[in-house]
Amino acid sequence: MEEAPPVEIIEILVCASGVVYGAVLAYGLRQQWRWITDPPEWTSVIYFPTVVKMIWGPTHVRTFAYLTAYGSFAMSLFCLAQAVVAAF
Repeated sequence: MEEAPPVEIIEILVCASGVVYGAVLAYGLRQQWRWITDPPEWTSVIYFPTVVKMIWGPTHVRTFAYLTAYGSFAMSLFCLAQAVVAAF
């Protein structure tokens, strides 16, 4: 069997990290971690629910955090499946 090129391995790692991010975010929402349910404003560059908090207030943060968590998990899982199939 031929060894996978490094670009494909990096793609698998990036997709897997997205799956982990979505899973940790969903777990944190269930545990009600404060930095997820009431995010600080400096995280607005990397965490979309912070922007929602700044625009619409803290009441909608939880909904958009769930959308971010499950959306990231689903898209990254799809990406991971494609990367693994393409690599082998």
